Amino acid sequence: MQFPGNAVLFDLDGTLVDTAADLAGAVNRALKTIGRPPVPIDVVKSMIGGGFPNLVMKALEHTGGPLPEAQLAPFVEKSRDDYEAHVADSSKLYPGVAEALRALSMRGTLMGVCTNKPQGPSKKLLAALGIDKYLPVLVGGDSLPVKKPHPKMAQEVLKRLNASVDSAVLVGDSETDVKLARAAKLTVILVEGGYSETPVKSLGADLVIRTMAQLPQYLRVG
Repeated sequence: MQFPGNAVLFDLDGTLVDTAADLAGAVNRALKTIGRPPVPIDVVKSMIGGGFPNLVMKALEHTGGPLPEAQLAPFVEKSRDDYEAHVADSSKLYPGVAEALRALSMRGTLMGVCTNKPQGPSKKLLAALGIDKYLPVLVGGDSLPVKKPHPKMAQEVLKRLNASVDSAVLVGDSETDVKLARAAKLTVILVEGGYSETPVKSLGADLVIRTMAQLPQYLRVG
């Protein structure tokens, strides 16, 4: 089984990069400043998705409830600034990612990132891990007025890559990625081992792979 692979749109957190340790670190440092207990990293993994402010909101709910409205925005902003300063302290590529990106690049595959993570820290992370050269297009959670799973997120990546829907696939790790792909009429491939609370094989993807190293064999160019 092969799918059109002239262009590939990648999710970031949980798909290309294991970012949970740095996200947990930033959230827990922020919680400590207001006297809240830390959130275990396994719980943080279940909260990832929907953007950094959403993660902070979930962490607040988990540790005692939301802050008063006047305090919330400054708290989120401070937390986000702290995360950006430590975005690549412990984050690492998932197994097979570097090899897959290199193989696809050698074929001439167009590649970009579609993520709800803000654009600034996303670009910083890709550069720190040495994969930005493969991913010239990045649409982040603050790039458009909408976020995933709104189809405009994927459509904007395709537009910047000058690629068509019928020649592209979306690769992710979660139900949000499946919803995005269906809304944008894209083939969707999910990778196991990310942050989905639901087993990825039950999410209705066109294909589920164990590691990113398997991706190139399922894609055809031309």
